[in-house]
Amino acid sequence: MLVVQLFAASRLELMFDEAYYRLWAAHLDWGYYDHPPMVAVWIKLSSTLFGASEFGIRALGIVATALGSVALWGMARDLFDDGRKAALAVLLWNACPLVGVGALVVTPDTPLMFGWTTALWAMVRLYRTGDWRWWLLVGAATGLALEAKYTALFLGPGIVLAMVMVAPMRRWWTHPGPYMGGAIALAIFAPNILWNAQHGWATFEKQFGRIGDAEWTLRFLFEFLGGQIGLLNPLTFVLVVAGAALAWRRTGDSADESRRLLASLALPLIIYFLFHSLHDRVQANWLAPLFPLFVLIAADAAVSARPSVEWAARLVGFARAWAVPLGLGLTAAVYVQALFAPLPVPGRSDPTALLAGWRQLSADLAEVARREKATYVLTQGYALTGLLKAYTPRDLPVQQYNERIRWVFDASSREPDHGAAGLYVVEERRSADVGPRPLFEASTEVARIERKRRGTMLESYVVYRLDRPKGAILQAVSESLKK
Repeated sequence: MLVVQLFAASRLELMFDEAYYRLWAAHLDWGYYDHPPMVAVWIKLSSTLFGASEFGIRALGIVATALGSVALWGMARDLFDDGRKAALAVLLWNACPLVGVGALVVTPDTPLMFGWTTALWAMVRLYRTGDWRWWLLVGAATGLALEAKYTALFLGPGIVLAMVMVAPMRRWWTHPGPYMGGAIALAIFAPNILWNAQHGWATFEKQFGRIGDAEWTLRFLFEFLGGQIGLLNPLTFVLVVAGAALAWRRTGDSADESRRLLASLALPLIIYFLFHSLHDRVQANWLAPLFPLFVLIAADAAVSARPSVEWAARLVGFARAWAVPLGLGLTAAVYVQALFAPLPVPGRSDPTALLAGWRQLSADLAEVARREKATYVLTQGYALTGLLKAYTPRDLPVQQYNERIRWVFDASSREPDHGAAGLYVVEERRSADVGPRPLFEASTEVARIERKRRGTMLESYVVYRLDRPKGAILQAVSESLKK
């Protein structure tokens, strides 16, 4: 899997998130509008070690995912003292589409999962050895995970629940170890809190603002569950359910406490997102940091679960035999489509199409700019902005005219030359939105360009020439915050 991912990383163009976070890495700060800074640090370190290419940007995250396999092996041996369960945990981990395919793309989930898995490994070592010093690593890993994504806040309630529900963990309430770990986590996270205080609590408002008062509905719940089944692997999901049943009841074997430890660490985040899905959409990848826990639970169930109901026993047996082949088969199919596109799937219906066509699209846009004597390009979305910045020549600056809070990290992002012509590029499906065109005395459609993969059109874009701005072109950051 590591070899396949590294090969694909060198052949596929950047995803929009990667292109955006790559810009963060060029301007390191303690915070950004969307997330804390750890993904930028990872990309900076990876590209320093392996180069500034697509491969270099992704390599560190792919290697970290491979290290996750090592951690899972060790955790399974510590928890269950069973080589079969350890081997299955590693196989099921790599058979998750989220891991097999998702590890290719570096996002905040990449350092989040690494930090969360490290904290989980340290908790298991603490549980196994009783050495209080593991609390220090738990705290450090939690702090680093918080600097990746605020989802890591749920590590705290999970640890507290484990200290209540798991008998060997209760003695830590009166020991300084967990409080020292908490202090380390807070110290590592503090710079991002300070950055938010200096920038109108922008990231906190964006992320915690998701907790709203929308109407209650079951529609998002089923969508959420479907996403988890797909990203985890449907048959691995069956084993997770069987493992949850094992954790719920006492089996009388030595693994009972280990199962309660895993369930306690997972429950707070599961409960929160189940609740959230009752009134708003939950993206399928938001539960990603729990996938190491899930595969440990599934590996335990694959060996130990023996349902008394015949149909359930048959289903668990089928899942035990076919979960890994199914997951690896699905992953292989995605890579074949991404690399060679043998199936003529329309661009908007093929997620792998997001990894192709940007270099040529940017070259076509640069040609339009030369023909029109335009000196800058405007967009109205961070995704397209990031990708065009990645592949458009440096002497043709690309800027998102709105949501300027996203770009406060870049001191070179400034008002374009009002005496020169500019271009506005937008997806054809969104061209009805006038974007920045009303800010200019004249705006004229001058081209339609296409993003293609192996000759197949993926998406069409409209290019407008912009002349004589009426006033400021770039939206003020304060206006961005209001919106």
